[in-house]
Amino acid sequence: MKQKSITFRCSSSQHARLNQKLKHTNSTRTNLITAALECFLTYAEQPHISSKNLFELVQDVDAQSKGPRFEEQA
Repeated sequence: MKQKSITFRCSSSQHARLNQKLKHTNSTRTNLITAALECFLTYAEQPHISSKNLFELVQDVDAQSKGPRFEEQA
């Protein structure tokens, strides 16, 4: 498999949460972000989820998440 780089920006609260998680694991930042992306893609590929618009998707993720709401992190 040919690998490609992905670059993105995150809010300071997201960055702090990422660094906090890294302190409690033996993982790397790349592995943690890759795992999170894989989980999200698996979630988003479900037929009943892929038909949602962006606003419905954010509401659904917020409803299932134990973490801060999207609007608190964006």
